[in-house]
Amino acid sequence: MERDMTHIRSTDIQSKVEELEEINQSLRNHDKLKDDAISQLSDQLVVLSTRLQEIERRQQLVT
Repeated sequence: MERDMTHIRSTDIQSKVEELEEINQSLRNHDKLKDDAISQLSDQLVVLSTRLQEIERRQQLVT
């Protein structure tokens, strides 16, 4: 009987470990998507900043 309870606990623990591993992988995937999105936004901000600087230079030359 004690052996059966130990086996049941071991199975429950293994099941919980597998569940947590899946959750952890899902969180890693979401984290990567977030990092990729932030990287793209950062690149876009650099492009926009460069364009704005060019426009400001042109306006200074005109005035």
